[in-house]
Amino acid sequence: MILNFDEMPIKVVPHFKGGEGEAHIAAYADSMGKILQCTLPVGSSIGLHTHEGDCEIVYVVSGTGVCMDDGVEYALTPGMRLYCPEHHTHGIRNNGTEPLVLFGILPLSK
Repeated sequence: MILNFDEMPIKVVPHFKGGEGEAHIAAYADSMGKILQCTLPVGSSIGLHTHEGDCEIVYVVSGTGVCMDDGVEYALTPGMRLYCPEHHTHGIRNNGTEPLVLFGILPLSK
C-alpha cells in the first residue's frame, strides 16, 4: 500500500495534545495503528502527553525544534528519529524559522 500524504486531507488541530498554535495532520489508521504526517507551523507545539495503549516512532522530515522526552529536552533536526514507548511522556515544539514536518507511526499495543 502506498500512502501519499500530499494527496490526503489535512486536518488542522488547534492546541494539539494541549500544545500551542495548531498542528496540520494527514493520517491513515486501521486496526493495527496509525501512520501520520504532522506539520507544526513556527511557534506551534504538540503538548506533553503520555502514551497509553500505544507507542510512537517519529522521524523528523524537515525543520527544527525541541522534544521534551520524559523531562529531558533534546534539539530536533532533519533525519532524527524519536521513540516514545508506552507509559512514557513527550511533547514537541517548533522553535525554528520554518515549518517542522514530522512522520509518525503509532502501532497499537497488544
